[in-house]
Amino acid sequence: MVTRITVGAFLSCENKVLLMKRGLHKELGAGLWAGIGGHLDLEDIKNPRAIDFIETCYREVWEEAGIEKSDIRGLTLKYIGVRKVDNEIRMNYFYFGEIENEIPLPKCDEGDFFWVDKGEIINLPMSRTVKEAVKNWVKNPADDNVYFIIVSADEDSAVISQL
Repeated sequence: MVTRITVGAFLSCENKVLLMKRGLHKELGAGLWAGIGGHLDLEDIKNPRAIDFIETCYREVWEEAGIEKSDIRGLTLKYIGVRKVDNEIRMNYFYFGEIENEIPLPKCDEGDFFWVDKGEIINLPMSRTVKEAVKNWVKNPADDNVYFIIVSADEDSAVISQL
């Protein structure tokens, strides 16, 4: 059994959210919609007792979308998702924040970016973990709590619990 750890950012501007439709060439989530993010690097886990997930998230946002840390307001951890897929435990740390102005859509090898209306997000094809996080956030955007999402191996069910 191995563990895969990722971070993702969902950045909104007014009533829209910057999302990525992952490329069909991707090993994980090919063709699915997600936030901006990626895997932790070796540098991120040099001290496993004090992993700075939010800094990793800022780095991923910069690498994939070219958005500076100083341009993001209120980036906050909202959801930690866990699910088992084959011989992997997948852990996702989802952050939500805002940017002041819609940026031009960046180019990225990982997939294509789109500005999506908040009300349309939950209708997009996403992994079950991402869908549960986004669905809860859209219903409760001002909620400051952090939630734990556990998705069944068959993705038929999910449990969301406040931490």
